[in-house]
Amino acid sequence: MSFELDFGQTSLAGRKDVNEDFAALVEGQGRDRERGAIAAIADGVSAGGNGREAAQTTVNTLVNDYFGTPETWDTTVGLDRILSAHNGWLASMNRRRQPAVGLTTITALVLRGQSYTLAHVGDTRAYLLRGGRLQLLTADHVMHQRDFAHQLTRAMGLDDHVVVDYSQGELQSGDLFVLLSDGVHGSLPERELRQLLRQDTVHAQALSEALTQAALRRGSNDNITALVVRVQGALEATLQDESRRAHDLPVLPLLKVGDPVDGLVVTAVVADNGIHRIYQMRHPPTQRLYALKTLVPARAHDSEERATLAHEAWVARRMQSGHAAVHLARLNTWPAEDQTAE
Repeated sequence: MSFELDFGQTSLAGRKDVNEDFAALVEGQGRDRERGAIAAIADGVSAGGNGREAAQTTVNTLVNDYFGTPETWDTTVGLDRILSAHNGWLASMNRRRQPAVGLTTITALVLRGQSYTLAHVGDTRAYLLRGGRLQLLTADHVMHQRDFAHQLTRAMGLDDHVVVDYSQGELQSGDLFVLLSDGVHGSLPERELRQLLRQDTVHAQALSEALTQAALRRGSNDNITALVVRVQGALEATLQDESRRAHDLPVLPLLKVGDPVDGLVVTAVVADNGIHRIYQMRHPPTQRLYALKTLVPARAHDSEERATLAHEAWVARRMQSGHAAVHLARLNTWPAEDQTAE
């Protein structure tokens, strides 16, 4: 994980006797550092006192099992496998325990490489503050009642199958993410929330405490939980980032010897298997030779082949260190930062 995180969380029972909210953030350690970090918040809903158990087991299962999913899986695939399995377990437990059931919302955030991924069920919320602009990233799964109360239309443990909302976006240094239970976002006007979060010099833990205290002052009668994450430092691309970008890159036309491409010149067509073409390229100022592998134009819309090329580039970058690099050709990003360097 190339970036650094400033994070904090506060969870209070508020005016209730029991706190059925639960939140956690786990950063990858050792070999898992490249998996980034995962944060999650859950608001338990109970009949018979099992809401806290539902919230805590859902969050703990998600933040721990995430690091055990295959590294080559898209983040949404890994999260969906975990949430689907845990939802099935919760639903089974609820059938055995009726009427003492336990349901929960879940809003999870994965920060990895140069992207973020959200998984969401229920009415906990995720916000992003970027460049002074506050954006709500989730939609509440609720049905409003005439008495101004609301009922969840989706929850973990409600049915054997759960529909999870997923979204992904570009991650930038300086981004501030906020996960809130409805005890906070249901009490604070968005204007006040924005003002509290715009305090750039305040640490994330202090911001989480300020949010919960503001909700209490506003008369919140629910459990109150806020988890705040600020992204700091440089961001290094992952396989998922490479794959996403590969889908947007243009495909070169068929090239012939002498054609120029971004400061390089084609000197030979090395291979053509009907899917890929490999060219020998020369950089005229330095006379250095490069290999360029592209899709043929007929495969421009083949998402699987685009993903395969992105995967090859990602693997090559990971091999450019240690003893293995001695036996490999060097992968170059072009245009190079220093085209005259050896």
